[in-house]
Amino acid sequence: MIIANNALNLPAGWQVFDNAEILAQQAVALIVQQAEQAISERGAFHLVTAGGTTPNRCYQLLAERTDQDWSNWYVYMGDERVLPLNDPERNATALNQAWLSKINIPAENVFLMPTELGLEKSRQAYQQVIDAVVRFDCVMLGMGEDGHTASLFPAHENQHATESVISVNNSPKPPSERISLSYAALSNSRQLIKLITGKGKHLAIQQWLNAEPLPISLPQGRQKNHTLLDQAAWLGAS
Repeated sequence: MIIANNALNLPAGWQVFDNAEILAQQAVALIVQQAEQAISERGAFHLVTAGGTTPNRCYQLLAERTDQDWSNWYVYMGDERVLPLNDPERNATALNQAWLSKINIPAENVFLMPTELGLEKSRQAYQQVIDAVVRFDCVMLGMGEDGHTASLFPAHENQHATESVISVNNSPKPPSERISLSYAALSNSRQLIKLITGKGKHLAIQQWLNAEPLPISLPQGRQKNHTLLDQAAWLGAS
């Protein structure tokens, strides 16, 4: 169930859920609703995916949606680690296992980050992909315990990057080399959904509410913004 949000004095667009499973179900409902609207209005749905436990649960739930016409879905990535193809630590590996390998989506509709090419070559290749998209319909974002999102980390000098895809060669979390959509690219979306679960995120949530400049706070969707938290993240307790 949704916690009584009006009693929590939450910012606009924020919702707190009993647990991560209910949160994931609500996220999938928002994604599917946006997909159906986009396909009805424009004939295609462009989704940017995120890595992490909660997004991966969303992909498992999406794989169960037999009512969707996947031929009109176009899937992109928010960030990826520079690791060999099919490395278990790559976001694409989990994305494939949880969702893409289980649905009939055309291969040409899936745009994974080719980080097996190395840092700069993969950045340049993916920038060509992203720059061809007029606007995303939905962007999914998770948050780390330090308030980072995608591979955009606190105190990194990329807030005003003009490129749609940036290279990261000094990630505080291994591996040090990654590519990521920029803040501007992540914000170029009709709907943006931030998924935040676990008590380890509580301190960053408090910093965010106190207007500290955390990466998670910066991307903003053009039309709709949803910040979904579970009770553990909100309260800092299991």
